[in-house]
Amino acid sequence: MRESLDKRDAPAAKALDEEHRWSVTEVSMARSRITVEELEDIRLSYDILASVTLRAPGPEERADDPPEGFVAIYKPTMQQGLRLPMHQFFHEVIKDWNLAPFQITPNGWGQMVASYRGGSDVGRRLYPYR
Repeated sequence: MRESLDKRDAPAAKALDEEHRWSVTEVSMARSRITVEELEDIRLSYDILASVTLRAPGPEERADDPPEGFVAIYKPTMQQGLRLPMHQFFHEVIKDWNLAPFQITPNGWGQMVASYRGGSDVGRRLYPYR
């Protein structure tokens, strides 16, 4: 029975898939819509020091290829507890795991922040490991 349903629905599924398919070019060229005003709101909301430079990406910039000296950080990551400048513990984690900050999901950041805070609350220092 299942096989006959799959065969019957295959043309409709294929048409739907083709109608909603995004090309790699469309996805990789998605642009940020953040404004300078929103960046200042983020600075105030998350107590980001004035010494930390915030900037909106240019039209040809992507999170996976930021300009020299910059990293991409998503707002949901800040909502999960990451703060700038980044604590040394988090520097060690991303360096040891050979990751860029944007490669960790916001929930992943939330887990790391909670783990770090939990260890700090009981007077223990956490060490990143592979």
